[in-house]
Amino acid sequence: MEFPDLEFLGAYCAVLGLELSLRTYPAGDPIRDRAQLALLERLRGRLHPSLRWRTEVPLPIERDLRAWDADIRGTVPAPWRARVEAETKLADLQALERRLTLKHRDDPAGHLILLISDTRANRAGLRSVREGLGELLPLRTREVLAAIAEGRDPAASGIVIL
Repeated sequence: MEFPDLEFLGAYCAVLGLELSLRTYPAGDPIRDRAQLALLERLRGRLHPSLRWRTEVPLPIERDLRAWDADIRGTVPAPWRARVEAETKLADLQALERRLTLKHRDDPAGHLILLISDTRANRAGLRSVREGLGELLPLRTREVLAAIAEGRDPAASGIVIL
């Protein structure tokens, strides 16, 4: 079977008013998000036993493929929810902020927890954007962790560095 070359595919897409985009994926271990899973487990280990934890929770929009990395639900003092987005390596912080804002717009029920691996590079990156994220994520690590360790609603969204 012969495959078309990239020049042909690009021209074909241009005629249709499309932009050609290609992606590559690393070969090898199929569990590419091992670091992210470990980060999520570190947060899960901090939860009060009364809290409910789910991972890969789809947004409530039909045919939307986006999902929250985790979802925490509690009942004290009333039913509450916090969605978790986990990042092991901060790269494009504007893209991250845009992605979080759009997901929060499309699934506004509850709070948002941005969970970030505790690395020197991530802390430096956060310092440069913390002010911009302050409105969306006002709580700090200690405040969020104290609330979920006690099984209570953190009362706002926040950033957790673990």
